[in-house]
Amino acid sequence: MDESDQPHGFQRLLFFSDAVFAIAITLLVLDVRLPEGARSFNLMNVGPEMLGFAITFYAIGRFWLVHHALFEGVRGYDRRVLRANLAFLAVIVFLPFPTSVVARLPPSSATVGFYGLSLAAVGVLMMLLTWIARRPALLRPGETFGGTIRRLTNTGVVTLVFALTALVGQAWPNIAMLTLLLLFPASWAADRLGHRLEARIDGAALPRADVTTP
Repeated sequence: MDESDQPHGFQRLLFFSDAVFAIAITLLVLDVRLPEGARSFNLMNVGPEMLGFAITFYAIGRFWLVHHALFEGVRGYDRRVLRANLAFLAVIVFLPFPTSVVARLPPSSATVGFYGLSLAAVGVLMMLLTWIARRPALLRPGETFGGTIRRLTNTGVVTLVFALTALVGQAWPNIAMLTLLLLFPASWAADRLGHRLEARIDGAALPRADVTTP
């Protein structure tokens, strides 16, 4: 059933999504605690937890920005959007658990792989949500198919970095987390590529003007 003509329901979808993001970030910081029996404060004692918090906070914050931008270009929703959004939010709110695992346990192929694949799952479901929410019937005027491809490209490249982290962790778990530094150059490259694809796709879709010869 098309529910794009129900603005109150659309606002509820957005408010609920923002609340889930806020809960996930709150759960992250609650897991940063001193070791049992600690009698003094030493930042090194919580170093792994702080690193895990920082990386996952960045990831959740980035996905919130992508989610926010996605629904700025959408005028409504339907049942498919609701289901895809719930699946996406499920993995968002799950992220504090793999973050705790990778921060509290020694580096291993299992811990790093679990963390990297959890982040990659968020990216995959964000791409699925983007594809479903940006169907032509739900887009605002002025939004284009090229814009959809640009968003999918940006999220897809980030998702590949997360998957690469899990893959590297199978052979070199002690250094695999450094792979996440690729997020910064990869995001820049994906943004440029996405804009080029958008311009090419939307430019090709423009109707050609009739040329009259004298």
